[in-house]
Amino acid sequence: MNDFSSIRCVVFDLDDTLWPCEPTITNAELALYDWLAEHYPRITDQFSIEDLREQRANFALHHTHISHDVTALRLHSMAELAQKYDYPVSLAKDGLAHFRHHRNQVNLFDDALPTLKALGEHFKIGSITNGNAQLDVIGVREHFDFVVTAEEAGAAKPNKKIFDFAREQIDLASHELLYVGDHPTNDVIGSKNSGWQALWFNPDAKQWSEEIQPNAQIQSLCELLELLKI
Repeated sequence: MNDFSSIRCVVFDLDDTLWPCEPTITNAELALYDWLAEHYPRITDQFSIEDLREQRANFALHHTHISHDVTALRLHSMAELAQKYDYPVSLAKDGLAHFRHHRNQVNLFDDALPTLKALGEHFKIGSITNGNAQLDVIGVREHFDFVVTAEEAGAAKPNKKIFDFAREQIDLASHELLYVGDHPTNDVIGSKNSGWQALWFNPDAKQWSEEIQPNAQIQSLCELLELLKI
């Protein structure tokens, strides 16, 4: 039995931990594509949604200094398209705003908000994300004591730098922090290598296949309350 008695702060991944990510991003990319087709059709005449994803991935390969920053990647890859197809550079900023509006239309897992509220009565709450979801826009920022993004930290999970940056926000020792996330490498191994305790959110009951083990795993967020004796 794992001992979580030292935990003073619970830190969450966002995408696929508090809400499903794939439908959110798919809907946002569809909305952006429709917007581009209406306002900048020379781009959609040449690119499908899949082509645009590949273009952005190739852009990231050639601009590794911002590869951790998904917002910058979207902005600058769209700016590249604007220049290539003789559109104003404002396309990039406006397109990013349109994408992010839809990217923040998330459907929280049913037990996410009740779990956050219950935990918040006993622990500090934080989040670390490689993505660009905006908790204030989503409407749940009040439940978090701090929010850290890869953009802000200058590194993405599983890099130790982002976990150290987050720890500095709350001024606690590593062993007092519990990280909760769905991704074996980015979330579990990344936080464990930073000295944190790690909990694997595993709703599909997959088999763990890595050498470094999580301290525990759960299939629903509300199981956190029992593990932390709330």
